[in-house]
Amino acid sequence: MFKIGIFGGSFNPPHNGHISIAVQAKEQLGLDKMLIMPTGTSPHKGQAALGFYAREYMCRLAFGKLPGFEVTDIEGKIAGRSYTINSLRLLKKQYPANVEFFLLIGADMLFYFNQWHKYETIMQECNVVAAAREQGQFSDMTEYATEIGRIKVLNLEVTEVSSSEVREKITKGEDVSNLVPPGVLKIIKEKKYYL
Repeated sequence: MFKIGIFGGSFNPPHNGHISIAVQAKEQLGLDKMLIMPTGTSPHKGQAALGFYAREYMCRLAFGKLPGFEVTDIEGKIAGRSYTINSLRLLKKQYPANVEFFLLIGADMLFYFNQWHKYETIMQECNVVAAAREQGQFSDMTEYATEIGRIKVLNLEVTEVSSSEVREKITKGEDVSNLVPPGVLKIIKEKKYYL
């Protein structure tokens, strides 16, 4: 059975915390491939500060050289709001029927997963796994996941950083070289993103 992970997010910008979660999840779940899926227009966060292809390009810089990683632009091609169930079904059409899919979400998404569009259908069509983004979230996540059912919580090492924190530091002129990959930092500086 070929196993593919899907890690979606606004990636505005992609940072070392995203990379840490994705790499550890790929290893822990024994995935053959991890698809990085930047959101088009998220129904949860509204319009992202940067356009889709700017964020997708940064994802390619962040994840492109990691073995078994691939960035998909599938949500950039969807008109209107991006719903995970629609993207999942489009991705499933691109692969053989014997592929097993794993949707990786962070704690921020897990805690209102039951408000997602067709969340029960998502759980029927793929494995949903969640990873903590801050220290001390694991037990709360496990309890919440048990209430919903059919969601596995991964106990991963946490790199505490958020995209909003990175953007804020850049706006203030602070150094973020320890928070984002070198290629991402280079393009942020060149394009003067978040200033």
